[in-house]
Amino acid sequence: RGYTAVLIVPTGIGAAVGGYAGDALPVARALAAVVDVLVTHPNVLNGAMLYWPPPNALYVEGWALDEFAQGRLGLRAVRRNRIGLVLDSGIEPELRLRQLQAADAARATLGLDVGAWTLTD
Repeated sequence: RGYTAVLIVPTGIGAAVGGYAGDALPVARALAAVVDVLVTHPNVLNGAMLYWPPPNALYVEGWALDEFAQGRLGLRAVRRNRIGLVLDSGIEPELRLRQLQAADAARATLGLDVGAWTLTD
């Protein structure tokens, strides 16, 4: 089965590391180097996970991490992330166009799987 570790870095409570531009990435990489599977969340890796993922890391959001830690959910490695885009309904039309163009550029140049987009209510 191997050794699985969970790395959680909280934010919003005065934590010195985590939640900003992947600043916990060095810790995640070091831990991933000594375990078989590393389970972590967005505060740890942020967008860095999209283009520089540790091969043995499972990246999950908070609800799935909670369920996994309580033994109510199993995780399976997926090697391709799908991205959805949610834009605020108050966004200016030109800025919305620029955001959609950036998503198209990420799809075309990085090969990212950018799916549907929507506006908030």
